[in-house]
Amino acid sequence: MWDPANMFLNGPYAPWREQGEAFDLEIEGRLPDELNGALYRIGPSQFYGPEDPSRYHWFEGDGMVHAVFLRDGRATYRNRYVETAGLQLEKQQGRAIFSGFMNGREKPLPADTFPKNPANTSVTLYDNRLLAFCEADVPHELRPDTLETVNQRYDFNGAVVGPTTAHPKVDPTNGDLLFFGNIDGTVTWYRADRHGKVLDRHTLDLGVPTFTHDYVVTADYAIFLVNPSMVRIEDILAGRPSTVWELETLETCRWAVLHRRTGEVHWIEAPDAFAPTHFLNAYQDGTRIVIDGHRVDRFGPTPEELESPPPGGDWNHWFTKMVSTPWRWELNLATRTVKDSQVTDLLGEFPQINEQRTGLSHRYGYYATTRGAGDWFTDGLAKHDYLTGDTSMQTLGGSLTSPSEPQFVPRPGATAEDDGWLLSIWWDAATDRSEVVVQEAQDFTAVPVARIKLNHRVPLGFHGSWSDAVELDAALGAARDAV
Repeated sequence: MWDPANMFLNGPYAPWREQGEAFDLEIEGRLPDELNGALYRIGPSQFYGPEDPSRYHWFEGDGMVHAVFLRDGRATYRNRYVETAGLQLEKQQGRAIFSGFMNGREKPLPADTFPKNPANTSVTLYDNRLLAFCEADVPHELRPDTLETVNQRYDFNGAVVGPTTAHPKVDPTNGDLLFFGNIDGTVTWYRADRHGKVLDRHTLDLGVPTFTHDYVVTADYAIFLVNPSMVRIEDILAGRPSTVWELETLETCRWAVLHRRTGEVHWIEAPDAFAPTHFLNAYQDGTRIVIDGHRVDRFGPTPEELESPPPGGDWNHWFTKMVSTPWRWELNLATRTVKDSQVTDLLGEFPQINEQRTGLSHRYGYYATTRGAGDWFTDGLAKHDYLTGDTSMQTLGGSLTSPSEPQFVPRPGATAEDDGWLLSIWWDAATDRSEVVVQEAQDFTAVPVARIKLNHRVPLGFHGSWSDAVELDAALGAARDAV
């Protein structure tokens, strides 16, 4: 069914189509008594074999949500597809229809057909609902217990229309959701309360249809990077690759710094051209804004490269050859200048912090490493100390590899920023099953305190979230009341 030549259809990426649940999972070690709640993860698990497997890209797979519920030292697992409109249409016809978003198609999409929103990028509990995000449209709403899709369009009470970022931020001071949408380079930034009511919105014109997958916030600002990766709707509808590296359109990057309350925008030119993958966090220090995140030299093929077939027919080589490194950018609002530097040479992706520090100063960052990972994407986890400059690694050894984005869970009542646990999902290449690994964040390189054995492989996905027992119970109660 799957093309053996496409890495995104094999190994840790290979789709897993079965849906179900498992109770009283085997646990090696012991779960901490205070660790009660739910780890939600989401990622692609292509339901039908793509029309052209050589063009299939990881970003296109149908969204599947995975939930690991932890309570009183025991673990339960559940997974389910997000029932998007596109997936339902494909099920009616018994085949894939929408493949080729990233790498293009031999022929345009059928008339009056728009690319599928796979709902596969991030998942979080908000407004007592589980929301599955993908920047193709507004999020899908799922039940937080059964993971059943109950609404294909959660539009914040009608206040949001069209593409919505898959990287919303939560203001740790009040629980507000901070997010944006980008349509052809016009960004609308929103602030909504914890009940889904939009309180603020501001619009800014980025000047070009740049790819804005992620952004950062501080106490006063929302910050976007305009870079040469361009996404043009007309190209997508014509069957051409969605994201193209166009130095002819934009020679260097520039930062857009939007004031969250007034809507005023400060523009700061960057000295070079690069593409961000994911940001870690940002904070203010006087007139200086400090931003940490990961970057690549470029994202996507150039127009010239698209004029001839890719080497060896490998349509993904423009993406699989990219390497991402941690960087720091310091924006000076007074002088409108930027200073940047590479933080460490340890390659990696999916940076995470203790989210109680979102928009505030941070000392620690965590990410999945890609140090010598070979054919697969990740091979370990890293913890970076921004105060000392030290980076430590966790590799479990044996056949365990390809960890997911690490999710930090603060210990109840903690006062230290790194007092808590890291939860991640690793793939056992020998058994083709996955494990949920629980680490003490303060003792990062030690043997994990618990390893939850799943009964099958969880395909390597994108992002996740943690909901503690109080938040989860409120959402489960609301879901039961709604039935």
